[in-house]
Amino acid sequence: MRVVEFLGPPGSGKTSLARELTRSLPGAIDLEEAVRAAVKARGEDGMARTAAGLSRSSSSRLWRAVYARSTDRFSGLARFLEANPRALETVLASQRTRAERDRGQDLVLGWMLNLMARYQLAVEWGQRDWLVLDEGFCQRGVALFAHGFAPEDLPLLTAYLTSIPQPDLVVTVNAPFEICEDRLNQRGWSERVLALPAAERNAFLADAVTVNEAISNHLQAAALRLIPVDGSAPIPDSLLTVAATLRD
Repeated sequence: MRVVEFLGPPGSGKTSLARELTRSLPGAIDLEEAVRAAVKARGEDGMARTAAGLSRSSSSRLWRAVYARSTDRFSGLARFLEANPRALETVLASQRTRAERDRGQDLVLGWMLNLMARYQLAVEWGQRDWLVLDEGFCQRGVALFAHGFAPEDLPLLTAYLTSIPQPDLVVTVNAPFEICEDRLNQRGWSERVLALPAAERNAFLADAVTVNEAISNHLQAAALRLIPVDGSAPIPDSLLTVAATLRD
């Protein structure tokens, strides 16, 4: 199963694009559904297997509640850390070094651990051609560094990016700052920055744009396959670009 990740600043449109790509690309599945299918097929936790079978989708309250307490979640995390021993180390080192400039570190660490466990379960299952992640490891690098990003953080960011599983394709979604800001004001900012004054939220968004560019530059230098799309363009136009690349 090949992995395609979306990368872009908050409000750029990557989640909408990832959702539509999953729907339209034959053999594609998103991370949440892949985890549910994996546990349903061969989960070690009987209650989780039952919940996965009874739930029609990964958005089911039953499935979400049971998975949060499932032994599959914790064993998946253990196998991920065994396969990627430096990943958690680089996350924790980055948080320790940036503690005085960062915000919501516990929340971000929780996101990281959950992603590690879900990713491991999904790739072990591997029953589809494409696994689509709108909030994959590359994107989590934005969450990890976007508060108070400074030039001296670049070695930490590089260490993080070299420690994570490498995707087969990264779709980089670009949109003007003003469009991202407007979308976030309309749909709502993430819980991590929601309570901040508008000026601080905008500073976070500006740093997210900078980190996103730094990650894109690193991936390009590492010869990963990247495809840029315009997040301000209509979704069908952007999808045509991505789909054409995936057919190559």
